[in-house]
Amino acid sequence: MQQRWTRALWVGALTALVVVPVALLASRGGDSVLGMLSVGLGLLAACLLVVVVVVPSRVRTLTRSFGVERILGLHRWLGILAVVLVGLHLTVAIVNHPRLFNPFQSPAAAQAGWSSAAGLLLVGLVAARGRRPGARYEIWARLHVLLAGAALVLAGLHVFWLGNLVTDPLMRWVLSALVLVLLGVLAHRWVWRPLFSRQGAYVVYGVRRESPTVSTLVLAPVHLRRGGLRFAPGQFVWLRLRRGVVGAEEHPFTIASSARVTGRLELTVRDQGDFSGLLSTLRTGSKVWLDGPHGSFTAEIAHDSPGLVLLAGGVGITPMMSMLRTLADRGDDRTHRLVVAERGHEPLFADELTALGRRLDLRVTRTEGRRIDAALLAEVLPHDPASRAALDYFVCGSPSVLTGSLAALEQLGVPAGRVHTEQFGWTGAIPVAPPGDAPPAPRSRHGRRSART
Repeated sequence: MQQRWTRALWVGALTALVVVPVALLASRGGDSVLGMLSVGLGLLAACLLVVVVVVPSRVRTLTRSFGVERILGLHRWLGILAVVLVGLHLTVAIVNHPRLFNPFQSPAAAQAGWSSAAGLLLVGLVAARGRRPGARYEIWARLHVLLAGAALVLAGLHVFWLGNLVTDPLMRWVLSALVLVLLGVLAHRWVWRPLFSRQGAYVVYGVRRESPTVSTLVLAPVHLRRGGLRFAPGQFVWLRLRRGVVGAEEHPFTIASSARVTGRLELTVRDQGDFSGLLSTLRTGSKVWLDGPHGSFTAEIAHDSPGLVLLAGGVGITPMMSMLRTLADRGDDRTHRLVVAERGHEPLFADELTALGRRLDLRVTRTEGRRIDAALLAEVLPHDPASRAALDYFVCGSPSVLTGSLAALEQLGVPAGRVHTEQFGWTGAIPVAPPGDAPPAPRSRHGRRSART
C-alpha cells in the first residue's frame, strides 16, 4: 500500500513538472498564435527534459516504486518525445521567422537553440550506439552525460537570451523552480553521494571463492555506529573503488546477503571484464563506496503469496540467495521453489542451498544443461492451475533465460502480474515482459545494468 502511494505521488509530481508550467504559460496569452505555439512547444520540451534528467538520477524511492527497467524505459521514451518537440519548436519558429533557418546568420539566442537541438540528437545517437552488443559502457555513458549536460546548458542560454519568458514575473518564478529542481537532483546525484555521503563507505572484510569464475566480496560498513545499508532482498548497489565526480568508474551488483544482517554486506560477482575481475583481487581493508540500495526486484512485494518460484540463470542466482537467506533468517514456513540454469561444472552455492533446505521448505531443481521451458516447469510447479496462479515468480538471468522462462510461464497460464523480472546483460530491447505488462526497458547494471556481473 505504501508503495502505491509513493508511486502515485511520483506520478503526480512528474506530471506537474510538465503540465503546470505549460498551463501557466497558456493562461498568460500572447501576441500571435504561431509565437505562442513556438514558445509553448519549447517550454514543453524543456519541462520534459527536466523529467528526463530526474527519473534516472537514482532517486531511491523512485527506483523502488517503479523498478529500474521502467525508469529507464520512461527516460528513453520521454527523451525521444522531447527531441520531437524540439524539432516541432524549431519548425514553428522558422515558419514564424524565416531568417532563423540559417543558424550561422541567426542571433545568439537562436544559435544556442540550434546547438542545443544538435546536442540532443547526438545524445540519442550515443545512447543508441551504447546499447549495441560489445559497446563499452564506461565510454558511452560518460559521453551521454556530457552531451546531455551541454545540451541543457545551451537550452538554458537559449531561453535566457530570448528573454520573452524571463521578463514575465510569473514565468520567471516557474523557470527558477524548474532550474532549482534540476540542480538539486543533479547535485545530490553527482556531488553529495559520490563525495560526501558516509552511508555508502565500506571496507573489504574478505573475498570468498564460490567457483573458479565467481567470487563473493564481503564488505563491512566503515561507520559502524551508523549501521550498514538497509535494503530489501533482491536489490542492488552501484560500487566504485574511489571517490570522485569525474573519472571514478562504477558498476552495479546485486546484494547477495540477508537483509536481516546489517553489519555485513555480500556481493557475488562473476570474474568477467576488467572491473569485475579486479574485485576478486581486492585486499582485506581496501575501501569501496556503494550507492544504493536500488531496484524493485524484491521478494518484499510478494509477502502475501503462498510461496515463491525463483528462476535463475547462472550468476542470476545472486538476488535469489539474498531472498532465501532473508526468508531463512525470518523463519518463513512457506513452500519455495528454486530452478537454476547453470553450467554443469559450476554448481553455485550447492552446500549452502542444502543447508537452507533444512531451515526452509525449499525445493531446488538444477537444470544440468536443460533449458527452462514449459515441460520442465510443469514438473516443478503444482499441477493445479489455481495453485500455480497464486504463487509469485522471480526470473533473473540473461536475455535468453528470461525469454524462455517467460514464454514457459505464459504457456502454463501464470498471470503476468505474478511475474517479476531482472535482466543481466546489455543487448537492446527484447520482449521480456509477459503479455499485458508494460515492456521493460533493457536493463544495464554495468550500466542496469550492461552486465551486472
